[in-house]
Amino acid sequence: MLTSWKESISHLVFDALKLAESSKDLPKVSGILNFDKIIDSISKPRDSENGDISTNIAFFISKKIKSNPNIVGKIIQEKISKLILQTETSHNSSLVVERVEFATPGFVNFWISSKTKFEVVSKIILDHEFGITKSNKEKKIILEFVSANPTGPLHVGHARQAALGDAISKILEASGAHVHKEFYYNDAGNQIENLMLSVKARLEKISPTEPDFPKDGYKGDYIVEISQQFDHQKNSLLSEEKLTEKIKKFSVDYLRKEQNTDLVALGVNFDSFKLESSFYFNGEIEKIVNTIKQNDKTYEKDSALWFKSSFYGDDKDRVMRKADGNYTYFVPDIAYHFDKWRRGFDRAINIQGLDHHGTVKRVMAGLQALNEGIDKDFPKTILHKMVKVVKDGKEVKISKRSGSFITLRDLICWAGDIKNNKEFLDLVSLQNLSHKVQKGRDVVRFFLTSKKAETEFTFDVNIAQKQNDENPVFYIQYAYARACSLISQSGLTKEELIKFINMLPKGNLLKISNLLDSPKESSLCMKLAEFPAAFETAVTELAPHVITFYMKDLSSDFHSYYNETKINVEDETLKKVRLLLVLATSMVLHKSLSLLGISSPQKM
Repeated sequence: MLTSWKESISHLVFDALKLAESSKDLPKVSGILNFDKIIDSISKPRDSENGDISTNIAFFISKKIKSNPNIVGKIIQEKISKLILQTETSHNSSLVVERVEFATPGFVNFWISSKTKFEVVSKIILDHEFGITKSNKEKKIILEFVSANPTGPLHVGHARQAALGDAISKILEASGAHVHKEFYYNDAGNQIENLMLSVKARLEKISPTEPDFPKDGYKGDYIVEISQQFDHQKNSLLSEEKLTEKIKKFSVDYLRKEQNTDLVALGVNFDSFKLESSFYFNGEIEKIVNTIKQNDKTYEKDSALWFKSSFYGDDKDRVMRKADGNYTYFVPDIAYHFDKWRRGFDRAINIQGLDHHGTVKRVMAGLQALNEGIDKDFPKTILHKMVKVVKDGKEVKISKRSGSFITLRDLICWAGDIKNNKEFLDLVSLQNLSHKVQKGRDVVRFFLTSKKAETEFTFDVNIAQKQNDENPVFYIQYAYARACSLISQSGLTKEELIKFINMLPKGNLLKISNLLDSPKESSLCMKLAEFPAAFETAVTELAPHVITFYMKDLSSDFHSYYNETKINVEDETLKKVRLLLVLATSMVLHKSLSLLGISSPQKM
């Protein structure tokens, strides 16, 4: 519901309580009740038979004054009915409620007036920013996500990060923020050495099944592809040292390009890239370690340097520099996030797998240990659970190309009905986005944002491939396409409908709004009014799944309305009013899909 409705009804309840106090029907409740408590008591009933909006404030009051909620609820309902009658008699047009009823064991239920509901339709059509609050106006936010090692293709965990991160970016930008998307490459560990050794082994015709293949080597077919692309003949005269460095650089560049190709197919791009190795080369890691030492937050033990992380709430102290002189994995992350803060961002948000939960506290503790005045919630980290892939009722765990895991590319190909890797690369290289890639992109983005990040998600390939109501992406896009088709078939344009609503005299508004009198039309108007709350929740909780749930509900209400109601009727005024409801629905669906980076096809 709209916040203004909630506030209006809260004022009505508050005024009813004051009226009950003055008539001695209730004792004075102002000392035990404030306006916010009334607002918090208002919600949408589960059953539309119980009205559009309900309050349970009678339970709270009855407990405080030691009375029965039935008695208190009836008194509130009677006083509100009296206030409504007074307002109608005075021809006050500000009232949003047309009826109020009491329901046992203490609920007061409200029905929103037809005029108020139609005003939502009007606002959606005439205000392109309807429902979009600029709560982050002018804020600078850095959003880091995916941040995969350049040692292989992007797996389904990276895919979930990519979909979540890009959707959150779009939602924050809509709320007024300046969002900077960054990809952080962990390119300084042993994994790069293992990548080079794996490619080198393949160049020497050593397969993963042979004993000479590197123990921690990468076994996927993509290693073969890299070795085939590397011109061994051209580099055969290089020394062993130069050859290994060249293989390493070529392999990393190859995989960074491949990862970028998959992200482009998903519709995800980044504003900047950071390398972990850069913080070693520029000496920033050594600087932050020295600063933390100078601030007396370290000590030496067993030839290692320990960080007093328990001082900041960690369960125990942690090693920063091992006895062999190498830094532990969270130390470069402190340097990296200090760099984010120095770049002037108001807020930093990270999206990482649940396996990073231990690092989060240590990095935040390390930033506090620098004594630079960094906010304690810098960075905010969203931890997501992994994705399980199911096909034909069975879990799929291994991709032949990756050698050990399902990739982002696999998901796009399955969802888009792309037959193989060659077809995928050919389609992605086209200047215009192909239908297959678009379909794969839309399904993957929706599926991977459709649940809370902290919950496990099962990607069902068979459902992803369906072109019917079982596939939620098809269901929502078809609702939008159906709305567009109805307007197209009406003989009226969107512009003509907008002109019609603009030219309506205020006196005719009540008469026009009463034409939307069916339960389906009422339900659809109420669902449209919920968009602002859904958007606000998605912004404050960094939760794209709220938008996906909202779109499914809105599409369901629209399909139900379409199946029960003839829109393009002979009565011209009735037709236009119903088409305005259709147009408003299409505009909210389009806006919602855009927030998740999903297309809105006008024909399907």
